[in-house]
Amino acid sequence: MLHVKCVVLKRLMLIFVLSVVSCHNPRFENNDGETATQILDSTEKVLDTIRSGVKEEEVEIDSCTNENYRSILREIPDRSTNAYELTITSKNHKLQLNTFLDVRPKMSRITYCNDLCTVVGFACGGPCYSRVFVFTDKNRPQEQYEYAVQAKNSINFISHIEDEDFEHLIIRNLSNSKTMTVDVPDMNLWVYGQPDSIIVKKQILMLYYQAKNQKQVSKRVSLKPIL
Repeated sequence: MLHVKCVVLKRLMLIFVLSVVSCHNPRFENNDGETATQILDSTEKVLDTIRSGVKEEEVEIDSCTNENYRSILREIPDRSTNAYELTITSKNHKLQLNTFLDVRPKMSRITYCNDLCTVVGFACGGPCYSRVFVFTDKNRPQEQYEYAVQAKNSINFISHIEDEDFEHLIIRNLSNSKTMTVDVPDMNLWVYGQPDSIIVKKQILMLYYQAKNQKQVSKRVSLKPIL
């Protein structure tokens, strides 16, 4: 690579001379028999070789560590898609997972991480907030949900919204991908389907959310259908 760069520097120094000389002598040739046009063409090819050999520098922008895993989020500059790389490494060194994320450039951060997954969140326009779930199971594909809220005392359960239907919460068991729908017609629309908190009590899910009258409401939901 150093030799290539030296060649380029020598040729670039010639460019100015050639631009002047070739105006007066279009038949100009160097000692190797190259015309001015040929020299310029070959210089551009060398520059292309250097450009192709330079790897885009990734910048670490966020990280998350729990008892068993460490996750690092890196941003790849000047990309509009697949602009992030997420690396999940187990502390016993048995797992290292690298995956590219097609999330919003310059606006994505790790929301939380646990033994099941690492979650990367980003604003998706207006009040919309989306989260991508990257699982520690290498064979499980990424999953993405809007307005997702994790249960406070369980890594397995989340609520989220589909198609901006804020009167129906989707309760999802991440451990088996089963879902159920909970009607919340009295939920304040300005909270965009996001409960204040979700708590799992054995086979019961407790939802706490703000109602349209500004008061907090609690609702008990059986989890049996998605266990």
